[in-house]
Amino acid sequence: MAVHLITYLKEQFTPAVVDQLSNSLNESSANTLKAINGAIPALLGALTQRVQSSGGASSIINFLDKGDYGNTPLDVSQVTDRKAAVADAGAAGKDFLNEVFDEKLTRTTELISTYSGTKPQSVQTVLSLAGSVLMGALGRQEQEKGLTAESLTTLLLGQATEFRKTLPHGLEAVSSLLGFDELVTPAGPVTEVQGADNFSGTAINPNIPKSAEGDRRHENVRWLRWAMIAIAVLVLALLVQKCRENQNGIDGISTDSTRAVESNAVEDTSAATRESVEEAHGQSADSTAPGPLGIRDSTKVKP
Repeated sequence: MAVHLITYLKEQFTPAVVDQLSNSLNESSANTLKAINGAIPALLGALTQRVQSSGGASSIINFLDKGDYGNTPLDVSQVTDRKAAVADAGAAGKDFLNEVFDEKLTRTTELISTYSGTKPQSVQTVLSLAGSVLMGALGRQEQEKGLTAESLTTLLLGQATEFRKTLPHGLEAVSSLLGFDELVTPAGPVTEVQGADNFSGTAINPNIPKSAEGDRRHENVRWLRWAMIAIAVLVLALLVQKCRENQNGIDGISTDSTRAVESNAVEDTSAATRESVEEAHGQSADSTAPGPLGIRDSTKVKP
């Protein structure tokens, strides 16, 4: 089955992580846990509503496609042991929260703060940490495996009812603010995208589905890459062939290297030929010697 998103995010916040995070935020563990239990379904429900809005799914995919997930934590426990790490991870998830909640983020934070008894800043940190991990999981799949707007929407809608039901009692105001009444999983059989175990269940690859559209997109990228390589090889071959052509040293014009050159040894220098040349041109010696045309060498003028 596709990844169970509520469980996936809640398992990030183990008792040890909650204690570390509470110390970092200067909150009690009980209140921090309440904030976590309210923040996770609020985040997933808001994301589901976002992808259902006009152009929302494509906007989320475009956002994920631009991300750099090299420093995004795979697990919350990687960052909760140090305050600086918590702050850095929270900052990384803040842009994702703004993309998901839009102008409702501040009010959502305030309502969860009142419910949990924690500071609004602490709630925002919890939301940012959960958002950072979720963003990283989705973003890596989008960039590496072809998660599409269609498959992301199907994944979220397949668990929409559970997001609504998991929101704790006492957060009805959040439910109303985010439109949780509209979070209903469509009736009917489980779709291929929801049900297929496309990926292994690891932190890097957490069973997030892909669609045929994603396969086609990445296949097109691979085909284009090979086509560009073939074109580059052809151009290189033409350049090499051009460089191997013989050229004269004056104007670079290619010459025929197979043309036969007659050797001086076979030149006709018989007496009859020389006499014929003299009768026709007045000389048989070097025509470049000084003197009148036909009689360039005065020492050899006939009487």
